[in-house]
Amino acid sequence: MGGHIDCYTDLNSIYGYFGFVHLLEHVEALRSHRVGVDFHPVYLPDLQQRSGNRVIWTVKARQDWLENYELPRSRRDFGVAEASPPGGDLNNLFKVGQTQLPLRALLAIKKMYSADVYNAAWHWLYRCFWSPPQQSIKDEAPLRQALMAMPRDLSGDAKNKESPQFSTDDVDKIMTLAKGKHSKDELRENTDEALRQGGFGAPWIMVRNSSGVTEPFFGSDRFAQIYEFLGLPYSPLKLLPPPEPAKSNL
Repeated sequence: MGGHIDCYTDLNSIYGYFGFVHLLEHVEALRSHRVGVDFHPVYLPDLQQRSGNRVIWTVKARQDWLENYELPRSRRDFGVAEASPPGGDLNNLFKVGQTQLPLRALLAIKKMYSADVYNAAWHWLYRCFWSPPQQSIKDEAPLRQALMAMPRDLSGDAKNKESPQFSTDDVDKIMTLAKGKHSKDELRENTDEALRQGGFGAPWIMVRNSSGVTEPFFGSDRFAQIYEFLGLPYSPLKLLPPPEPAKSNL
């Protein structure tokens, strides 16, 4: 066994959030199988436009299905019951989904800190974007506030909130690097790379198995296929028979 998973995603994608949560929950198990995981920020609106993809909820029937059925089911399945569109309306993503600056901040954090801190920053900013009260982190001031409020441990323990991950000086350095040309170029290069691979949405996942073969997967509901491709043991979906009626002791 062995291999690598490269996940290209954006903070403004709720399916990117679902896929991220699944991979983060399984990252240690994947490491035990010698499978590495790396998250790459891409700017989804640019990727969709350049690939010719269409935002799915611009079709009214699909928006109704998403809001009333698909998202509630996925929130339950991925364990993020609180996640919802900003203001409760998917169309608000057109107003607050310009995530270039927070994505570049993540690239800065990736350069400055460990992989665990980088992954935690992804998780925190996803929460800020999707969990009520949702924060519009597309601009510098609210993004700074969000990073300053990031706890060292995201477990939800009240004590952890008193121990922030980043100091004011840390956030200053992150933002300086995020606003620099190198981070802007790197975000564009990541998006270009996903496009070259055939990407058109998020999460776009490139998987290399132990034989060195690489294949693309799209979406947050392809992990059984990914694990099969990697040759990993996993529990496939299986319908069980109805329980037998209890036998009377009389």
